Amino acid sequence: MNNNKKLIFIQLNEINFDILKKYSSKFSFKFFNNSFFDNLKNTYSEKDYDLLEPWIQWVSIHTGKTAKEHNIFRLGDIKNFSYEQIFEKIEKKGKTVGAICPMNAKNNLINPEYFISDPWTNTISSPSYWLTFVAKNISKIVNINSHKKIPFKIYINILIILIKSFRFYNFKIYLNLLVNSFVKKWNKALILDLLLHDIHITFLKKKNADFSTIFFNAGAHIQHHYFFNSVFVKNDSAFKNPSWYIKNNYDPIKEMILFYDNILYEYTKLKNYEIILATGLSQKPYDRLKYYYRLVDHENFLNILKVNFSTVEPRMTRDFLISFDNEKDLQDAINKFNSINLLNKKKIFNYDNRKTSLFVSLVIPDEIDENYTIFINQKKLISMKNHVTFVALKNGMHSSDGYVFSTWKNNITRIDDIFHEIDTFFEPSMHK
Repeated sequence: MNNNKKLIFIQLNEINFDILKKYSSKFSFKFFNNSFFDNLKNTYSEKDYDLLEPWIQWVSIHTGKTAKEHNIFRLGDIKNFSYEQIFEKIEKKGKTVGAICPMNAKNNLINPEYFISDPWTNTISSPSYWLTFVAKNISKIVNINSHKKIPFKIYINILIILIKSFRFYNFKIYLNLLVNSFVKKWNKALILDLLLHDIHITFLKKKNADFSTIFFNAGAHIQHHYFFNSVFVKNDSAFKNPSWYIKNNYDPIKEMILFYDNILYEYTKLKNYEIILATGLSQKPYDRLKYYYRLVDHENFLNILKVNFSTVEPRMTRDFLISFDNEKDLQDAINKFNSINLLNKKKIFNYDNRKTSLFVSLVIPDEIDENYTIFINQKKLISMKNHVTFVALKNGMHSSDGYVFSTWKNNITRIDDIFHEIDTFFEPSMHK
């Protein structure tokens, strides 16, 4: 085998391939073909459901450590740790490395060919200002609350990124997704994945990195929001999405699979590259209807609670990180959140005490309408409808079962084995 063989690691977050395979009876796939399923293996990760979060499991894949070994449980927390990740390990072997949005990964590379941080992790994108510009604006558009109007400047910046990264090869896909995005809201997530794919392909062909990885998240987003609309889930689930949420005849799962089949097929055309594809975890249809909400204005809400804080950083969906100047303010905030939960006789907020900060989640599972009020002290009620924005009806829940596909070899069982498999790929003796 050629000792100059290179590797592409596709991170296809949380896709359920058992359900995907059912669609193969209806469609002729180019990438998800018989050969793909012949080389697809199941993986497993943690047993505790609380540990089945993608930002925990992708750290396991990047470091080769289990969740309890790396002890990173929140999105963005990798910046506080200095574990050796697969990116640096490969670079130390004298190989070139590129990465597009790996989840909860820290850029510790000395000389990356390209590194774009994920939209939720505060790490350096390098080696150029252009990559910083791309990362910054993708982060902004991903993290803008659904109720807010996107600033015109961000539209302009995203358009600049699109113009510079756009490849005519995918013109029809862009056009179709864009035209239908006004009705099919999930198309916006697919457009972002297509843009990241075009950026990745452009850099791959230009830099020819020895090891390159890309993280796709639209599929996970679509499963979480619309699993009940899959033609292969409807008959097995007691739940369905209301018509005001999505039309009954729409199947976003099908559209997502056809989209990925199209763009992933392009990687098979690249010469001298092997491919490893992994899902980390997977999702299965949820066993109830659960509503997801996000605070509209985190600072304003904390001010209403009279919480003294230094900064507040919105994270994915319902999560936010509050930092404090002193222990007294932190303890006062804890007392307020505990009081709210106690007075309302249900969990409104979960929090994780980090000594100088609180990682907080809004965990109201019910529908919030005009009559939904909570106690914030012994006397005062607050209407939550005025302080939250609807995100989604949760359709998919995490499963420890994952999947891995490889065109090279596949000795993977646990997801942290992926780290070692990639490391082994770059051992000189493996390609003689």
